[in-house]
Amino acid sequence: MNIVLATLHVRRSAQAVSLAAASLASALPNALRGKVRLLDFFPEQDDAEILDAIIACRPNMVALPLYSWNRTRLLRVTRELRRKDSRVFLLAGGPEASAQPREVMNEGDLDAVIRGEGESSFARLASHLSKGGPLPSIPGLVLRSIEESGSGELPPEETPGDFPSPWLSGVLSPGEGVLWEITRGCPFNCDFCYDARGSRKIRHISRERLESELDLFIRAGASQVWVLDSTFNFPPERGKELLRLIARRNPPIHFHFEAKADFLDAETARLLAKIPCSVQLGLQSADPHILRHVHRTLDLDLFLQKVHLLESEGVTFGFDLIYGLPGDDHQGFRRSLDTALRMNPNTLDIFPLAVLPGTLLDRNRSEFGVEAQRSPPYEIQRSATYSAEDLERSRLLSGAVDLFYNGGRAVAFFPALVKIVKLDPVDFLEEFTRWSLEYAEIERDRFLLVENWTSLEIRSLQQDFISWLLKSRDRLDLLSAARDLIDYHFHYAETLLGAEVLPHSEQVSREKLWDTPWRTAPGLKLVSFTYEIFDLLQMEEVDLEEFVTMFRPVGSTALFLRRGGEVFCESLEEDFSKLLEGCDGNKTPREIFGGSISTRLGEEVVEFALAEGLLIPAR
Repeated sequence: MNIVLATLHVRRSAQAVSLAAASLASALPNALRGKVRLLDFFPEQDDAEILDAIIACRPNMVALPLYSWNRTRLLRVTRELRRKDSRVFLLAGGPEASAQPREVMNEGDLDAVIRGEGESSFARLASHLSKGGPLPSIPGLVLRSIEESGSGELPPEETPGDFPSPWLSGVLSPGEGVLWEITRGCPFNCDFCYDARGSRKIRHISRERLESELDLFIRAGASQVWVLDSTFNFPPERGKELLRLIARRNPPIHFHFEAKADFLDAETARLLAKIPCSVQLGLQSADPHILRHVHRTLDLDLFLQKVHLLESEGVTFGFDLIYGLPGDDHQGFRRSLDTALRMNPNTLDIFPLAVLPGTLLDRNRSEFGVEAQRSPPYEIQRSATYSAEDLERSRLLSGAVDLFYNGGRAVAFFPALVKIVKLDPVDFLEEFTRWSLEYAEIERDRFLLVENWTSLEIRSLQQDFISWLLKSRDRLDLLSAARDLIDYHFHYAETLLGAEVLPHSEQVSREKLWDTPWRTAPGLKLVSFTYEIFDLLQMEEVDLEEFVTMFRPVGSTALFLRRGGEVFCESLEEDFSKLLEGCDGNKTPREIFGGSISTRLGEEVVEFALAEGLLIPAR
């Protein structure tokens, strides 16, 4: 019996890991597990390509995890698959199937859907299908024929650790990115979310399994791990145990956590600071009255105190915001965004309210006059307090944050730019939106999709906008310093993401130093600045108006390189700069200097550059 588990991901990224499908495969008996093919698909692939890949596996069963982003396309594929081969058993699971089992079944011409967590139900179903004969009643399984179907009630929740690990079983192999499930469930019950499923229980995976999985990720050389727990720090001691476990292993891995600010404390912040990581906090709105409508609470003063704990330890953090919440409006969203930006998060992820099937918000939408799409992605269209026109304004403002602030990695220089143009953070971003659409003539859809932009394009956009903004305020005297500031942080981030530059251990004879062509190491960056970059770096909190009165635009060339997780930036002396800029793999140091320095001094400069790994052989 050949089984295909097909996953259509949101996009190509290190997070595109078919964990749900692999968890189902891991729960199968060994004999069936060997008959499973995991297929990964991406939005740019057309339906025909997806269909052909599935058919090529000659499946007897096809199972699909359905989410709001892939439901429509995958069910379109299953209808065509049914037309081509009526014998294939077609099955769906995931949040969409759990919330709307009959609708999903009819839409995709499926044989069955599984509601809830599917490991046990899927294993029993696959085992029975492999043997033939009528299917028994299986908890959570809804069959096409009502007469044959079970009750369709959600199956009893099971401890996820009761099933084999998709990682340790070998169904999934760790790559660059890893999704690490450490719990299931959620202790909170926000109206717009499906995680708690009404039970508000947390079920933990055993410490022994987590240790074994972490060791596997380290051996495999994974570079990023997303910890799948919507509140990893609840209760606080559980989160601290996880952080201590990671710190003891000291892996060269960046971890992504989701936390609730209320349960952060000084010890947790210190533990987070010991490992490479980032922490995402679900703010959603800065207005406690709005949050009460969706059964969330917020003490803003306490939230600020907790953020300061992370700041004091140098922990990278970001926030989530939602526009369109019941009772909110565009001005309320602007106030929440302003509050969030003034806390200087590294990233600010903003989402339109989605009224997901099966949530409390879906059942109570009429109370707030909420109108939303009835099909994926279920976005709000208007409410009693939020007009369609204001939702569009919020959408564009969200796009400005994503493009200028997130995509442009602006956290370090955003406050300085806002200050010199004397605008509030939100006013600055709205001005950027207006300039982008009207003056730069960027199409709305491109503006709203940061994935359409390269980091270099965003840097150019930032520079063009700040040039326009300063010119409009007759402050071009600040432009060179502002551009230097943007350039410094751009190249810092690019270097952090680029190749490592390591010292060179082999000795090179003096005879070869001077008359051999060299080239710069791939991870090395040489960047020209209008000001002396050392002066810019000495100002702890850059005030550009103060800076331009204190320093002259004397020019400098800076070297950027990464070693481990640290970026080094040095202002180069003239001889060293001349050497590195001239080493293109064709010219020798003798030709580059052309007699401007002595051979002995030149050889010392080349020897140092080679020892530091800044230069490598041309061929």
